[in-house]
Amino acid sequence: MAKVVIIGGGIIGSSLAWQLAKAGLSNELIVVEPDPSYEYAATPRAVGGIRFVQGLLENLEMSLYGRTVFENFSESLDIKDDTTDLNFRECGYLFLGAAGSGSEFEKNHKMLTGAGADIELLDQAELKNLLPNFDFNDVEISLYSPRDARIDPYSALHGYRRSALELGVQYKKDKVTGINHNKSKIESVNLESGETISVELVVNAANCWAPGICELVGMKIPVMPVRRQTFFFDMQQEIGFCPAIRDYNGLSFRPDSSGFIAGKTAAGGETGFNWNLNHLEFEQELWPLMARRSKAFEAIKYKGGWVGHYDQNLMDGNPILGHWSGGLSNFIVAAGFSGHGLQHAPAVSLGLSELILHGGFRTFDLSLFSYDRVIDNAPISDSGPTP
Repeated sequence: MAKVVIIGGGIIGSSLAWQLAKAGLSNELIVVEPDPSYEYAATPRAVGGIRFVQGLLENLEMSLYGRTVFENFSESLDIKDDTTDLNFRECGYLFLGAAGSGSEFEKNHKMLTGAGADIELLDQAELKNLLPNFDFNDVEISLYSPRDARIDPYSALHGYRRSALELGVQYKKDKVTGINHNKSKIESVNLESGETISVELVVNAANCWAPGICELVGMKIPVMPVRRQTFFFDMQQEIGFCPAIRDYNGLSFRPDSSGFIAGKTAAGGETGFNWNLNHLEFEQELWPLMARRSKAFEAIKYKGGWVGHYDQNLMDGNPILGHWSGGLSNFIVAAGFSGHGLQHAPAVSLGLSELILHGGFRTFDLSLFSYDRVIDNAPISDSGPTP
């Protein structure tokens, strides 16, 4: 019998496995992951941002904690050989506000700085002084977070997985096809290989595939895969200092390695899995928007891109964390991260490990993200930027 089965070995499942193993549960813990290569997983296809501009105090606290863990990753995970390089880099994030957004940005700035984040509120003149090679005539106000960073998502995922394995966690290359319960508790899970595992607790950390796991027990969550395209290009002329920029029109771009990446961060988007890169989105939508921001973007060399998917919570863009209220008592959901999964994984896994081991959250109060709000149709009011 397994005390805990974690469905999904991505960044959330593997970081939780590591947390529980560190607490002594490694011999009673199984992670079921159908694709250990993570070819289509969300984490390796993420852009790796860790940012402090958030609309909720809880999300800021998780980002602050995540930055600390990732900046000191080998020490945090007690990786002895210190070979896991996340390529941690401070890049800074700049969030642009359209006309009429001043009061909202000011309120957000007060909350963020009051909680310890290093965030600057810049008016148009200050913005032009920071980035003289850009046109900000349509921007009223902005939030600049100079200590925001980026990491290599693939290395972070495999760092957690390898550390969990070294602590004795068992990973099964398999797929959960059935969940057996007595209407109050889960008793066992069926695997595609034909094996049945008796369990005391099941955690659904299957990312974009989490809704399908929930359906096996009759639970509904408002989560769907939403395609996120990332495009890569080289500059043909110097642009000077440039942080990661989130435009109010949905455009997002930043320097990355020897070139630049760009994408669209607006809420909504095409639901369902679609792995085809639409080059026209870059050529017809994003490139003109960048060229309007700076003439340096008029001459670039487009190199292609890749497609990933958010496990988007269509209700409010925030995760669903914790027990199934009113349902199976030993079924925990960790899904709907909507693009925040990587940066919040250290805090989420710590919180869920406390919930499992001690019956409640301790370090962070993550009760805001419970399934109760889905039952009550009460979305979280979040004024923060889209992922």
